[in-house]
Formats: sequence, structure tokens, C-alpha cells
Amino acid sequence: MKLLSTRRSAVSAALVFAASALLYAGQLQPYRLINVHTAGILPRASFDVNFRAYASPDGYGSGLLAGVNVGLSDRFNIGIAYGGEGILGYSTDVQWNKLPGVLVKYRLIEEGVAIPALAVGFDNQGYGGHARAALYGYDGYVYKSPGFFLALSKNYLMLKTVQIGFHGTGSYSLEEAPDVSWPNAAGGIDIGINEELVFIAEYDFALNDITGGGNDKNYGLPHRGFLNLGLRWTFTENFHIEFDMQDVLENKTRRVFVPAPTPQNPGNVDVVRVPVHWSRELKVAYISRF
Repeated sequence: MKLLSTRRSAVSAALVFAASALLYAGQLQPYRLINVHTAGILPRASFDVNFRAYASPDGYGSGLLAGVNVGLSDRFNIGIAYGGEGILGYSTDVQWNKLPGVLVKYRLIEEGVAIPALAVGFDNQGYGGHARAALYGYDGYVYKSPGFFLALSKNYLMLKTVQIGFHGTGSYSLEEAPDVSWPNAAGGIDIGINEELVFIAEYDFALNDITGGGNDKNYGLPHRGFLNLGLRWTFTENFHIEFDMQDVLENKTRRVFVPAPTPQNPGNVDVVRVPVHWSRELKVAYISRF
């Protein structure tokens, strides 16, 4: 009986391994979900040009961010991005980003049947526009740039047609670094609905961001993170368009000043934090080779 049990265990293990081999898609991952990096890399001698239109919560009209990413090798990518708020809409004052965003990314480990792909890099491009210190409590982007990051990705093929990618990152942002000395984490998934449509979901744990409402000011609350959802439509192999929803749980907050008079100080004001509210964004990208 013991020998039979051992054989059954061996057969079961072999079947599990074989199933894993069949599920492994071996596909290139997207190099980014919505905001979160993956271990995906653009192939050598390829590039993409992308544009991202987003809402500005501070009255400067819609923002626009343009970027270019280049695959210098099958493991190494570089990129640059720049934009500002008020480029679209009725605003008469364009608020340009202080610095261009720079991306450097290297894929250390290729994906295998049992192991995920691993990439490391640096990216100082954040999203949502400029976070003014008076409103957000720090000088940077509304959704902070990842800074130094490490990304893991694993792809599977389910039912021979549905491609699923699982992704996780750890990062250390340089924004508000004097006050926040610990890293952040994020994770996400992309699901290929068919050969054209991909559903994307990601969760930024916001461990390095201020959360809380009212008079609260807290860091490191993973249940107060940012959930982002998106739908990517690749209607040619070189061009895709994407519709995203940022922070659908409305956990991102900013400061407002409200009157709080007292008999001793009739002009007194109180500072409370209120949700920024979820927003809708549009991205387009053109991908080609040299």
C-alpha cells in the first residue's frame, strides 16, 4: 500500500508539472499595466510612442503626458516622458512638469515553466499631474512615481485561448523620501479576453502615501490603496488604445481648508482631507521597429 501511495504521489506530481507546462504561455508580457511596471520588456530594435490624457483635479484642465520607450536589447529598455496640465481644455495657464520622466529597465531573469520573469529598474515619472504641497502635503505627482523598482511577472494560457498574466512590484519612490523611508508594493493582472481586448486590474498598496479622511493623516495602510481598472484594445499589431479608471475606491485624498472659528480666534481654519475622486483616462500607443 505504501508503494502504491508513493506511485500515486509521483504520478500526481508529474501531472501537475505537465499541466503547468501546458498553462505556461511563453508570451511577452506588457511592459506596464496601467501605472504598475511588469517584468515585460520591449524587444530589441523596437520602440513605442505613447500619449496619456488624464484629469487634473486642481483646475488646470486636462493633462497630457507623452512618452517614448526603446528596446536597446531583448533585456534592456530606456524611455523618456514629458507633459503638463492645461494642455487640453479651457485653461489659459499650462503647468508643465518640472522634470522629464526617465525610465531605465533591465530584465534579469527570463520566465520559465516554474519561475516568473524578473526585472529591475528606475522610473521617476508619476501620474495624475503635479501634487502641490499645499494640497497634498508633498511636492511630486498625485500618484507617486515608483522610483527604484523590482517587478515579477508570470504568464499562463488557460483553456488554450485565455492569456493571463500575474504581476507584482516592490518600489522605493524618491518623492517625499525624507518623511517616508519604507518601500511600496503593488500587484495586478491582465486577462486577454480575445486576440484584441485585454482587461487590466492593478492595486497599489499606497504604503508610502498619505491616506485617511477628516483630520486623519496615515501612512502604510494597505486597505486604503488605489484600485485601477482598464480595457486595452489592440486593433492592429502596431497600435492600441486604452481606457482606464484611476482609484475607483476613491482612497486618494488631499487637504482642504474649512472655517473652524472659535471665540478666541474667529478667523481660525481647520485642515481636513477629502477624496480626490476617481478619474477616467485615455491612452494611445504606437509600437514599431527600427
